[in-house]
Amino acid sequence: MTPSERDDYSGPFDPDFRYEDLSKEALVRLVREYALIVQLLDRSVFTAIGMRYGQQAVQEIAIDEWRGASPIYGERLRRILNIDGDDVEAIFKVLQVDPGFAQHYMDVRYEVVDERHGFFELASCGALLDVEPYGPKAVTSMCHHIEDGTFDYTAQAVNPKARIRPVHRPPRDPADRVPHCRWEVVIDDDTETLPEPDITAIVRSTTAATYEFPPMRDGTPHLPEREGSRSLSD
Repeated sequence: MTPSERDDYSGPFDPDFRYEDLSKEALVRLVREYALIVQLLDRSVFTAIGMRYGQQAVQEIAIDEWRGASPIYGERLRRILNIDGDDVEAIFKVLQVDPGFAQHYMDVRYEVVDERHGFFELASCGALLDVEPYGPKAVTSMCHHIEDGTFDYTAQAVNPKARIRPVHRPPRDPADRVPHCRWEVVIDDDTETLPEPDITAIVRSTTAATYEFPPMRDGTPHLPEREGSRSLSD
């Protein structure tokens, strides 16, 4: 740890504080919390929607939210982490860093069969544990309708011929079944390539989607320098 790195933010307020001032351990803590905050934001907004407009509205808006955002933030994550390729491993790498799969809150396990075939499963799913008390209808909405309307868009942002299908999923039978769900990922030339939804095109034009971070305090660029690298707005 260099002298300038912080293990926490104790001590006096620093008006010039930046994330790069934190140690690796502190950044890991912060990233874990940020990923969980994504879940809290979803819980709050969709609870408000459900209370005012009902479960069907929650389902429809959740699908649009995921379709609109995940292909774009997945692309940004691939660029900053140099995740190349379009095989199953590349899809799994994106899922490993997807804030929608908050690590530990979503205990996801991955199995690569070959470059065109694999499985992932949730040994434990915090989102399911939140929803199960509301009954099988709410579980089916999340684990069937919303997932069926979104997973392929996430996978096809990496490979247009990828698809994700359930091996099993909730409602759980028996009620204590683990893993909570299991999914198969296949890359097949016969897979229907999904058109980009209107919501994705709209989100793609937003300031958030096109924003480019400045270099870090020491001059390190936000995007890793590599041959053929592009800006986020390309």
